[in-house]
This record gives sequence, structure tokens and C-alpha cells, in this order.
Amino acid sequence: MKTARSASLILLLALGAGLLGAPSAPAAEPPVAESPAAAARERRLTADEPLYESAVLATSGQGAHTYRIPALDTLPDGTLIAAYDRRNDSAGDLPGNLDVMVRRSTDNGRTWSAPQAIADYADGVGAGDPSLIVDRVTGRVFVFYAYGPKGIGFFNSGTGNSNSATDSLQADYAYSDDNGVTWQSRRITQDIKDPSWKGMFASSGTGIQLSTGRLVQQYAFRKADGSIWAAGAYSDDHGTTWKMGNPVGPLMDENKTVELADGRIMLNSRTSSAKTRLIAYSNDGGITYSTPVPDDELIDPTNNAAIMRYDATAGAQRPESHWLLFSNTASTTTRHNLTVRMSCNDGLTWPTSRVIEAGGTAYSTLTRLSDGTFGLLYESGPYQRITFARFNASWLGVDCPTDAGYPKLAAQTAVLGGLLTAGAPGTVEVRVTNHGHLRSVPGRATLSVPAGWSGTAEQALPAIAPGATATVRFPVLPPAGTAAGEQDFTVTLKSGAARTSTTTRMLVVGGTKALDAALAKDFDGTTSYTDLTTSLPDVAPLTRGVLTVRFRTAKTPVAGTLLSASDTSAPSTNVTLSLNGGVPHFEARAGGVYSARLDGTRSLADGLDHTLAVAVTDAGTALYADGVRIASTTTPSLLGQTPGLNGMWAGRNVDNGGPQWLYDGRIDRITVHRAG
Repeated sequence: MKTARSASLILLLALGAGLLGAPSAPAAEPPVAESPAAAARERRLTADEPLYESAVLATSGQGAHTYRIPALDTLPDGTLIAAYDRRNDSAGDLPGNLDVMVRRSTDNGRTWSAPQAIADYADGVGAGDPSLIVDRVTGRVFVFYAYGPKGIGFFNSGTGNSNSATDSLQADYAYSDDNGVTWQSRRITQDIKDPSWKGMFASSGTGIQLSTGRLVQQYAFRKADGSIWAAGAYSDDHGTTWKMGNPVGPLMDENKTVELADGRIMLNSRTSSAKTRLIAYSNDGGITYSTPVPDDELIDPTNNAAIMRYDATAGAQRPESHWLLFSNTASTTTRHNLTVRMSCNDGLTWPTSRVIEAGGTAYSTLTRLSDGTFGLLYESGPYQRITFARFNASWLGVDCPTDAGYPKLAAQTAVLGGLLTAGAPGTVEVRVTNHGHLRSVPGRATLSVPAGWSGTAEQALPAIAPGATATVRFPVLPPAGTAAGEQDFTVTLKSGAARTSTTTRMLVVGGTKALDAALAKDFDGTTSYTDLTTSLPDVAPLTRGVLTVRFRTAKTPVAGTLLSASDTSAPSTNVTLSLNGGVPHFEARAGGVYSARLDGTRSLADGLDHTLAVAVTDAGTALYADGVRIASTTTPSLLGQTPGLNGMWAGRNVDNGGPQWLYDGRIDRITVHRAG
């Protein structure tokens, strides 16, 4: 295994498992029992030393075209069950020749049994998208999956709920009463599907068992109008009978649930409506939910994810009962950057995170192992491998408070009005968030400003509720000669026994302007724009400086250009600041090769005034929204780094082909400040 404390070894095949996916592979040899001394050492390492191990469970091209869709759970005796799709002929979803595979581990993922098909059909019939639930009372383990008759998938599935229909997906599951050694199957389409619904499938990964004993498995389904909704199938008699909860949506997709410390259920869903996750809450055990709202902190490129209790056995009075883990590809653009996050306050905030794999990755699922470490099964490559990773709290960096006298507070700085201007009074906002599960005690906040500035002061910091943010304002005055660019500030917070200091960068504009366009103009998104090409000779040579745009819009097209300069005779050669789906985006590229590409995470298409700014210094390029630094790269990229620019416009982008991404909204002012 690949581990933080031993030599690296990737397990391409489990010990004794034979060829991956081969139907005649022998069963794995049982692992050799550890000595008491070795087991004690492992417990110490789990508690104290960072632990990270990984093993590959399936490799695309070995035994099948592609392996996808991981599911993972831990049985009461500690056995791990992993499930995934074996996609024999192509990488595509149903319809097709897809089978559901399982593997078992009895040593926390170090070795695995040979792959076993628990749903394997012929003649174009398939089964896929597994999700596991373990009944901790009976020990029964369920693997939910979609059964696809020949030629039938999610998007062409018909209405109706007959268990014998051949024109619609079926809701099936396999179950085992001997820790995953043998399996039986059952169909529950007629029990849980509304006959007016079209395609329906279990959300892959893991379902949950509530503290009441209720089993809950989430589904995604299409209504007759094509909209996608979420709903939870539930059983109060250990799986003997199943019912379906009320639909949640629209604009949903694969979704997961977790029981919070107070008994509420939180639903966390993939969506195509935003670059974040959607969140909803249930007070009746997952039958009905509140209206879904975006969680701006959990960015997502429209992908499946996982959420779970850090310790589902922790009583409501213990701090650990409020701790959650979440895994997904933390990106607004593509499926990459698989990250595990942690919340100390039932998902109100997510202050702790660690990247599992920075490259191409996709679906993931989480479970807590019998020794208190955690297992993550995920798609790597992103669809080249099914990989299992094991890590502990120390590796993740768990740092949750246990009492109100030592709170976990974090500060973010912003500027009232969006910009600080050299020689003019301004106001810095320090936004302090309580990442703990208890209300913090009152304290003090201090802002240390750059040398030569006035405004250093200490302010009272109020008590802050869990997940809430308090804003403390500091008046500042940058000297008149301050150059345009970024400046370092230090915020110190004192609350109870806790003291934290954070250095942050903020934007200042000053010096001479290469461009100052007071447009005060409404753009219609179809034909209107403003040609600024006559100003291009003053702007194009700049390699350092600050670009700002003051705007207002409520529209969210795929892209709406605020300012763009381009080489109209060359493909994909431009420097552009835009709103993509309402989310800030800055790019600089030549011939399609990016020197900078920065994205925000939150839509600014709310009908209010906003200021976007791009600061380019020797340290790199940074994107600011309303005075908050939201993205950065170490590569300096202003107009001067992109050759051949021959046109510049407010409200559109001109390339040698393709759409112009016209802006729909108001632009009040555009400026470009020279550095120095």
C-alpha cells in the first residue's frame, strides 16, 4: 500500500484475487491475523500519526472497458463492502451491458476479495449505479441499483411502475445476510415509484440508517416535463416494506442525506443550476424537505458527492455529533481536485479540507471504518481506476472546538464599496465566522495595516452563533502615493482562550489610469456593446496593474462579457473579464493556451451593484469581488502578456469565430490603473 509511513506500493490486484474482473478468479486468502503488539501499534498510529493509504480495486481496460460508480459501507463486524459498475462494452450509462460488482475486505481495506457480480445480465440488459445501506440492527446489507431492460436508460425510460415493464428502468436491490458473501435480489419499483414519473435510479454511493432505525435510500427521477427531482425511499421495518417520500426539486440530480445531531436530515444534491451543491432539510425523517438552496462554500462542477457523520455513534451532547465529512471534486469547471472537507457545526461551515487527488477525478463515497479511520472509494483518472483510500483524523487535520471558551473563529477581509483608493478614506470590513458548534464568547479584533497607513485599531468582537458571521469595520487611510496593487493586512482575533492571527491581501487603486470609461450604460445582451478600441494603445502594453468594473445585473447567461480585448484574426486569443452563469471569470490566453484562468464560486447576478477587479503584480494575478480576494494564480497575466490584441470592447468578446458572449445588464465604470 501507499502509506505516509512506509514504502509506496500500489495494489493493482488484491492479494490472492487473481485477474481483476475474471469470472473464474479464486477467492482471496484470509489475511494473517495481526499480533496484539502490532494491533496496539496500529491503534496508536491511528490516533496520533497522519495515516494515508490507497489501493486500486479496478482498472479500466482490465476485464472490462470501464469501471465506474463507487459505493462503500462498513458492516457491524467491520467488514468493508465496495460496489461499482463493470461497464463491459463502453464507458456509457444504461442502456448497455453493465453489471454490478462487489468486493469485500476484512482488514480495513488492506486486502480485498475477488470481484463478484451480484447483478449480471445478457442480451443488452444491464444494471448499474450501486448504493449501499447497512442495517446495524439486523446486519443485513443492501445494494440498490437500477435495472435497465434492453435499450432503456434514464433519459428514454417510460412512465408506469409495473415490476414487469420492459420500457422503463426498474428499482432493484440485492441483499446479503452473511456479510456480503452471498446475495439475493428483489424489485420494489411498484412500491416506491409514482407511475407518472419517467426514469428513476438510486443515487449511487451510500444510503443511511437513522437513529430511529429507519433506512433511507435517495433516488433521482424525471417528471413528465423532463425536470429532475430528488426523493427518498424509506423503510421502518428493516427493509420488509418500502415507501417513497415527497419529491424535492426541481433542478436536482444525484443526492445524499445525513442525520444531524438534532435529528434533522440534511439533503445534499448535485445540480445543473449552479456551480455549488444544493441543500435542504427534513424534520420528519426524510419524507418532506425544505426548499433547496445553494451552499456557496461547497463548489461543484455538477458531479456526485458524499456526506456522512464523522461518528454516527456520538451522542447529541458530544461535540463529535456535530462533525460531518464531505467529499467531492472541489471545482467550478471540470471534474478534478477531489477533496475531503470537514464541518464542526452540522454543515453550516466547512473550515477544514484536504485534497485527495488534484488531477482528474469524479464520483466518490465515504465510510467510517471499524478502527475509527475513514475509507474513501472514488473514480480516478477520472474514469481509469476505482481507488480506495484510507486516512485518519490526523491526516485530515481535524481541529474542531470542544467548548465555547476556545472557539474556532476565522476572519475574511472585504472593502466597503469594493475598492480602497490611495489618498481617500476607506473602510475595511473584517467578517468573523464561528466554525464551531457552540456560541463563542465576546472578544476583540485588531487590524494591522501596512506601514505608513493610518487606521490601526482594536474593536469589540461580539459573541457569534454557530455558523454565523459578525462584521467589524475599521476606518483606514492609504497614503496618497500608494501604488495600485495588493497590500498585506493582519487580522488578530481574541475570544476566550483562543487567539488567531491571519495575514490577508487587499486591493488598492492609485496612481495614473490607462483607462477610465464612465459608461453608465445598460446593455441588452443581444446587440449592444461599447467599442473601446481607441483606448487599446494605452492599455495593451501593460503587464502590471489593476483592472476594475462596476456593474449590476440579474441575468445568468452561459457567459456575459464585461470587458474583453482580443486578436480578432486569431483563434482564442483574448483577455476577458466576464460573468459565466453570473459567476466571475477572468481569462488570458493566446491560441487557446491559458496564462491565467480564474473563477469565483458565487453568482453576482442578484440585481445589486458589484465591483470586480483583477490585480496583476510580480506575485501573480488575483481576482477580487467587492474587495474580497476570491481566486489567484502565480502567473502575472494582464493585457501586455497576450500578443496581437487589436480590439477592445465593453459588453462583448470578439474572436475569429464563435459567439460574442454579449452582456445583459448595466456597466457603470471601467478603469485600468497602471502599477507604480
